[in-house]
Amino acid sequence: MPLSASSESTVWFVLNYIGVNSRDSAQKAVDKYNSLTQSALELFAPTYVVKEEKDGDIKFRTLNLTFHYTFVRGTFEQVKQFCAQPNGFSFMIDHGNTERYAMIDDRKMVAFKNIAKAYQNCLPYYSIDEIDLQNGDLVEVVRGDFPGLIGTYMPKSKSSSGNIILEIYNNVGTVAFNVKATDVRVLEFSKNSTRANDQIDAFVPHLLSALRLFDSDQAIPSNLSAKLAAFCGRMEITTLTNRKLDARLQILLYAANYVIGNTTHAAIHLGKFEKLKNSVTNQWTQALINLIFGVITGDKDILAPSVDTVTAVSTPSKAQQMIAEEYRHYLSAQK
Repeated sequence: MPLSASSESTVWFVLNYIGVNSRDSAQKAVDKYNSLTQSALELFAPTYVVKEEKDGDIKFRTLNLTFHYTFVRGTFEQVKQFCAQPNGFSFMIDHGNTERYAMIDDRKMVAFKNIAKAYQNCLPYYSIDEIDLQNGDLVEVVRGDFPGLIGTYMPKSKSSSGNIILEIYNNVGTVAFNVKATDVRVLEFSKNSTRANDQIDAFVPHLLSALRLFDSDQAIPSNLSAKLAAFCGRMEITTLTNRKLDARLQILLYAANYVIGNTTHAAIHLGKFEKLKNSVTNQWTQALINLIFGVITGDKDILAPSVDTVTAVSTPSKAQQMIAEEYRHYLSAQK
């Protein structure tokens, strides 16, 4: 439901504040209004840190409030009456929206406030113009300091962590630093990203190890089971625009869920794969698919159509060698 200033429900309004530039004075103005009118307006006005570059040196400077923005939660009539007082507050006009006044929903503000809390109410500030958000993946944090935070994940080179950029309003953004890749699940990979393919490739060896144990009726150790469960949790709601890659992801999610006993989710991903399977044209991807079905169903005859593929390449890649080794393992066990 779109935010509306005409509603009597409480929302966060983006307000200008041009009074004494400190959070204390802003809070005093809100407290005074609440006391006089028996209202319960809520103020969020953190300090912020900006990056400054001079003579080649980069320094960070702490400034009061979020530029001239403050955020006040209340009904439209309450906030309108509050801004009518001689206290330095005024509405921010939103020229890019159907609503006249700039508003932010509770979910985004919760995330905004959580980041501020983590950094002692001093927000790291980013101008969104400085960042190519199109190159980042849309993620949701599921563990760690920022659970529930949804933003754009910018991975750091040669690191298992990255920064999550949260766009707040009118080119103002903040950042949660050093969020582990294992603490997020991908909602949507960026269009030009190779990370989806990389994450799938990195997962295949773990799945193949689990399939061998499953085939021999051995228990999957907890550390391997955790890797399968983590992959499913991070990738199961991912949006991929490439149908071929999505088909590969869905068959892996089917297999991983099945071998760890989550048959309900396995069935969901099998259904998704069935809708995408005709997009698979790569023979080695098909060989992996046949291998998965052959092991899970116990029918190794399913491997037969791909035997020529896995044995014909004279100089296979590392990934191809891995699949070929699995075929040798299962086919030799049949003899």
